[in-house]
Amino acid sequence: MQRPGGPTAALGPIRAAEPDLWIWMGDNVYADTLNMTALDSIYARQNRRPGHRALRESTRVIGTWDDHDYGANDAGRSYPKRDRSQAHVLDFMDVPEDHPRRERAGVYSAHTYGPPGKRVKVILLDTRYHRDPITRDPISGQHYFPNEEGTSWARRSGSG
Repeated sequence: MQRPGGPTAALGPIRAAEPDLWIWMGDNVYADTLNMTALDSIYARQNRRPGHRALRESTRVIGTWDDHDYGANDAGRSYPKRDRSQAHVLDFMDVPEDHPRRERAGVYSAHTYGPPGKRVKVILLDTRYHRDPITRDPISGQHYFPNEEGTSWARRSGSG
């Protein structure tokens, strides 16, 4: 959605539609860095952009991350700054300091919206924090995704 220095023009029409919810699906910012001061600055710049600021003021915002906001292109569990990066993305999503997401490894989450009988459940996965390097199993040809804790959590979240 947002390349460095690029416009957030799409957010104006989105906000005008008065959505109940905005879901960041990753690449919320383009950081690709090991420098956490730079990452903080990039998120702060995104938060200052008028379109993004107006959307946050009028709409519930949730989301996950992908590689560019995680910190390094195609990075996974070997990214050395993943815990600090996680704190940055949770701050960006306005996750309260005492929320359980702050205590676990990864940014996966589940959210339920709507009145009884008309509810929708949004399950956001984390495809970065526990991801193995991009290699294929020589026998099955499959990639590892995600860790057992995340898989277990997704199964439990989807059943309720």
